[in-house]
Amino acid sequence: MKIPLPVLILQHPQEPSRKDQEVSSARILTDLVEPSFIKVGLSWKNLPHAIRGWKEIESIEELQEPRAWHTLYLGTKKNAEVDPGALPGIYYLDKKGDPREAPARPEIGGLILLDGTWAQAKTLWWRNAWLTRTQRIFIVPKSRSLYGNLRKEPRPECVSTVEAAAETLGFLGLDAEIETRLKQEFATRLKAFRAKQELARGSKKP
Repeated sequence: MKIPLPVLILQHPQEPSRKDQEVSSARILTDLVEPSFIKVGLSWKNLPHAIRGWKEIESIEELQEPRAWHTLYLGTKKNAEVDPGALPGIYYLDKKGDPREAPARPEIGGLILLDGTWAQAKTLWWRNAWLTRTQRIFIVPKSRSLYGNLRKEPRPECVSTVEAAAETLGFLGLDAEIETRLKQEFATRLKAFRAKQELARGSKKP
């Protein structure tokens, strides 16, 4: 599926070694959405360094500046406490991580996602100072993650990378089919993986 903005996934290097890579939500995203790109590592000296090798994007001058990008960052407990009844949607944070008013007409050149556990995502954030020059956002999702007990989320409102991207694209007013297809594919792969796990457990029984 073609979308009108690029999606850059900064992935912690420990994420690809997980035993449940069959349901890696970042890989589902890049399998289905264009333009999207996974960059594995811990730190990059700047944005051009992070997008190096992404042929579709690295030659676009306006996308060399961090301010053209929005970084989807997990909302902190402090954010949730500001308005515990916040409706599903996109919320903006300032450089200190405090909620700020959303721009009347947000201009998003590209979307950056941090892929890994909550602790790994925090590591990626703090090791890449240039991310603070992007627009920092978090979402209040429409529902809990489909991962269920496959991957433990730090809080009920936390969702997978692909779900977060799907909902963000939906909140931005893009074709609703994009969000639907991403979530459907995620659900399909999770169902197949759970069935495989169940079969493996059954084969171990005496």
